[in-house]
Amino acid sequence: MKIRYLIIIVFLFTGFLACKQDTKDKSEVSSKTKAKATVPAVNADSAYSFIEKQLSFGVRVPGTDGHLKTRDWIISKMKFYGASVEIQEFKSSFLTKKDVPSYNIIAKINPEIQERIALFAHWDTRLIAEKDADQSKKDKPIAGAVDGASGVAGLLEIARLVKDHPIDLGIDFVFFDVEDQGDDTSNLSWCQGSQFWSKSVANQETKPQFGILLDLIGAKNATYSKEEYSAKMAGSIQKKVWELAAVMGKGNVFINAPIGAITDDHYYVNTIANIPCIDIIETKPSGYFSEYHHTHNDNITAIDKNNLAAVIQVVTAVAYKTSDGSF
Repeated sequence: MKIRYLIIIVFLFTGFLACKQDTKDKSEVSSKTKAKATVPAVNADSAYSFIEKQLSFGVRVPGTDGHLKTRDWIISKMKFYGASVEIQEFKSSFLTKKDVPSYNIIAKINPEIQERIALFAHWDTRLIAEKDADQSKKDKPIAGAVDGASGVAGLLEIARLVKDHPIDLGIDFVFFDVEDQGDDTSNLSWCQGSQFWSKSVANQETKPQFGILLDLIGAKNATYSKEEYSAKMAGSIQKKVWELAAVMGKGNVFINAPIGAITDDHYYVNTIANIPCIDIIETKPSGYFSEYHHTHNDNITAIDKNNLAAVIQVVTAVAYKTSDGSF
């Protein structure tokens, strides 16, 4: 009897090990043979239309009617694209305004998937046009076609593509408010929405593995060099994005050269939220912003929809290649 029991125990134990080994082998095979994702094509006209729609609401300065209409439109679009949406409300004070209701919009696609990335843009437009050549227009709010609407259009176009071409990856689309209302008194007066959001996620156990910020994209003749904070805090991500862009034939847009440090939303995502994040942002080769920046020339005529689509296409490729493990 003891021998029989021993044989049975040995048989069961051997079978248990075989099951464990079989399970391990299957998981290894599964991870190694994950299907290569097909990267969908960006529709330049679609992305451009998202800019036009935002501009139709007027200026999107916190506290204005256009701001509220844009907020509700972004929420509606992201829900239509299948995202679960959370509104993060806070009060902001900037320039001549005090305690203005402000809103970060957080939209998550595939919230049940642990492997995630984050895509960021700001959706507010500047209260003043201090760089405008026309003295009479300096105190008037700008349309913000490039500075505000373009990044939002990028996120919306990617969300649209993901709806039509499901992806095995979680994506957090975060639309920051009160990015563009700072002054010369303090760097902290800029990027208020990203500071608020970053503090709210700083202690979360599960975070996106990396983030990409889209700011000032899609202008005519725009190029995108390697911003310094991105290089220092998320250099491996930046390197892979620029290499991918080159492989995709976008090396004339994504310039493999450094520019100086820019205090933008990604700085606080890196330093407060502790999420590696890069900034895709237009500057001249000298590092200075283009002529439309913080002027009334930042209108729809400043946009080149093909340049806009090129940037969005690279970021779309990053998402899909992350989903299949090839990024």
